[in-house]
Amino acid sequence: MRRHDSLFKPLRSPWCVALAATGVALVAFGAQAQQPAGTAPRAPANPTPADMQALLDRIDELERRLSQLESTAVLSAPKVLVKEVHVWVDKDGNEYDHAVPGAKETVTYQRELAQRRQTIEDEIGDKLAEESAKSVAIGINNVTTLQAALQTKGEETEADGHMYGLSAADITFSGKSAALNTEFFADLVGIGGTPPEQEIDALNLLNGQTARLSNNQLSVREAWLRTEVAHQRLGLTVGRIDVTTHIDRNVAANDETTQFISDALVNNPVLGLSSNGFGAVAEWDPKKSWNFKAAIQQSTDPTNQLGSLADSMFKLAEFEYITQFGGLGVGHYRIWGRSDNSGGIGYRDAYGISIDQKVSSAITLFARYGNGEVGDIPGKESFYSGGVQFGAPHTLHPNDFWGIGLAHTDFEQGPSEKLAEGYYNLHLTDHLRASFMLQYVYESSNGAGYFLPGARLQVVF
Repeated sequence: MRRHDSLFKPLRSPWCVALAATGVALVAFGAQAQQPAGTAPRAPANPTPADMQALLDRIDELERRLSQLESTAVLSAPKVLVKEVHVWVDKDGNEYDHAVPGAKETVTYQRELAQRRQTIEDEIGDKLAEESAKSVAIGINNVTTLQAALQTKGEETEADGHMYGLSAADITFSGKSAALNTEFFADLVGIGGTPPEQEIDALNLLNGQTARLSNNQLSVREAWLRTEVAHQRLGLTVGRIDVTTHIDRNVAANDETTQFISDALVNNPVLGLSSNGFGAVAEWDPKKSWNFKAAIQQSTDPTNQLGSLADSMFKLAEFEYITQFGGLGVGHYRIWGRSDNSGGIGYRDAYGISIDQKVSSAITLFARYGNGEVGDIPGKESFYSGGVQFGAPHTLHPNDFWGIGLAHTDFEQGPSEKLAEGYYNLHLTDHLRASFMLQYVYESSNGAGYFLPGARLQVVF
């Protein structure tokens, strides 16, 4: 409800004083008129200066009380509070609030009714937060990318001078009220266009938007349920998952919609994942400087038919250590291992690392390394990448950031690829960002090299 502030302005203006004096006179006159004949008047017919001063003091007191009511009004209502209680239980089932020989310590929860005082604004905020927690949040993200290919070496290919465009729209649904410490998430993706890989024979995607997705169709990227148990130290996720959101993460190089667009600078290609699929992830986080994850996921070309969950099954594990060295910022150091049977020739193994380290509040270094067998390709694949990301004050706008990265992919019995990319992500509004990218890629398979300038527009709600 809208408040009319004019009603709450100070009442000490000359008009207010005159009106107050008139009011006092009328009250006095009315009181005198109602008195029985022969009785003394209860108030003088004409207010004296002392009466006026008393009235003004009363007005000041009312103004003070009104201001206090507006700013500090509180509600006092009974609330049911749930608190964690440590008790000691002996072999006979007796409970104690302190340690007793032969008794075992357990954790229980007690409810108690208490009078909770809070401001009206706090009560409204709590109710809105409660309603928000019970609802399903919907997010919309659209990324449109335009790239050009300019060949610099090798025999001329059809890609030279061509333009490529790709647009992807994500609609996400998330809800946290399914159960205690439980969250549901779903991501529907519609993607369509012409990425450079259709004409450039590259080992890794030059536009990572199509990674693990099918072009020119609507698909479900993720749909999973996550819960946390053991005092929220163990997280369990099951459903259709993208395991790269749990394994091989990196603060400075892990998002093709805002950071590097080359897939070799988004994830480690030695992971070998070709699509998202059914799986589960268990994450043990003791709320210290380390955590451990284990995951299984089915991942294969969606055109292939799978007979059971045993087909094309990836098994992954990762250990992450979080630390600060000296005066440096936060650093994440991860090492992972992978085993899968997606190539149809038994299980093949690989391992890798992913590091990001802040060297100042505005500069983050990153690096990746991977080595192992991938799919049905003979021999091993070796990969490494590295680079740096900059933030303010090394930007045009405090919310801008930019980065430079290098990547090298080499097959033991096959071709290799060298890639370099720089990007600048520009903040336009809270819901709109623009990026400008420049890539250079060299493919040893045909000796061709390309410059790929590009632009990317992102809308987020």
